Amino acid sequence: MHSKINFIILLSCFYFTISLTAEPSYRIVIDPGHGGVAKDPKAQHGDKYDSVTQTYLETYKQGTEHGSITERKVVLDLAKEVHKILKLTETEQGWKEFEGYLKLFSKKNEFTRVKLISHLTRETSFDDDANSDDPNAPYRLYDFPDPKTSVRKKGRLSKINEWKPHLVLSLHLNPASKGQKGGMAAVLTPGYKTFSLLKKISNKEKSPNGFLQGPWSDWLVFQSGWSKLENAMADTWIYFHGYWSKKNGKEVDLTKFEGYRQNMISWKYADDPNWEKNIGKKGPYAKSHEEFEPSGRFFEREMGKKEEWRREGGKEGFGGDNHYVTRELMRFVQYGLPVQLKTKDSPYPELGPIQKPYISTYSLPTYTNALCAFIEIGYVNRSRDMKYLTQNKKETAISLAVGIYSLFVGLEVKKNSNLPYTPKGKKVNWERYETYFDEVM
Repeated sequence: MHSKINFIILLSCFYFTISLTAEPSYRIVIDPGHGGVAKDPKAQHGDKYDSVTQTYLETYKQGTEHGSITERKVVLDLAKEVHKILKLTETEQGWKEFEGYLKLFSKKNEFTRVKLISHLTRETSFDDDANSDDPNAPYRLYDFPDPKTSVRKKGRLSKINEWKPHLVLSLHLNPASKGQKGGMAAVLTPGYKTFSLLKKISNKEKSPNGFLQGPWSDWLVFQSGWSKLENAMADTWIYFHGYWSKKNGKEVDLTKFEGYRQNMISWKYADDPNWEKNIGKKGPYAKSHEEFEPSGRFFEREMGKKEEWRREGGKEGFGGDNHYVTRELMRFVQYGLPVQLKTKDSPYPELGPIQKPYISTYSLPTYTNALCAFIEIGYVNRSRDMKYLTQNKKETAISLAVGIYSLFVGLEVKKNSNLPYTPKGKKVNWERYETYFDEVM
């Protein structure tokens, strides 16, 4: 009997020791933007399928192009390279190679061992199956019905949430306007706190100065002829009601419906079946600010502290941890590319600068629990950007992968006064999120 007890104790100690010495694992999803085609008819090939109108509300967003260069290909090739480098951390042999990359950025010789478990949201684009009856099926952001069986299929947002990632790296390109130098920029969505302020401004309960003098005031102008504040108020109506506002920000525009996006994906925060019967009634589906009440799982989440940490305030002054992880990865690219590409007795090559963030009601930062590094990594019509992202995609990928490691562990980066950007090398306070990343499904 005693020997049996001793064996159990020894076995328990063995498993306890294994659990103490096993490397921490973190889940990363790399999302190369777009992939599908802007094809007519929208009712067959669109995205953002809405159960209320039972149709697609948008033409599929194909992404930008310049001559033979396409966003979908450039970001996919880069994403695959980042994925391959992160996969090195899963094996002892691969880890030794990964340590070599860490040493390019840090004077240290020893690094905390972790496993960075990486997934790709796509490995192809519609070009690979252009004759398909539904070429956008693998690439839609939102859930959609199978055209033959009507069974609901999961879009990319639902698939991302199934992986329960700690971090999502979403890669995109932008077209540069005349005189713009290229470079890169963060894509951000604020939290409930900012949208609530904008709602009060719409209702004349608050002065616009609270927004105009704040960090979110440089809102994306997507409606030509409207001010940044008018665009922000329209986005606020979409966030709360699913509809655009009219230009005055006071009334709903019932001709412009964007859908109740929290119910267009499969996750923990979707409303119960038959939620559609409450549309137009007082509550979360009211069509006016006055009758709106933030009830239900989604808005409870939105008002929570962890969403505020993700999307408001934070190390970069605003944008929460989402802004920090995005800007920090851009700093790693801005630092890592020149360091890796410098040749003897030559100046460090220059990159286009880090631009101001793009701010709107973007889907990925809102409808995932992960920290979201959403990066416009270059400008498709700027040859310098395209050179680094294609000819030097491995060096770019190494910089991003090392930056991802630093976000989880921290990294003491070599000081270099010759470069305009140096990463902070500070890890995210992951511990305060507790089990939040697992609580998405």
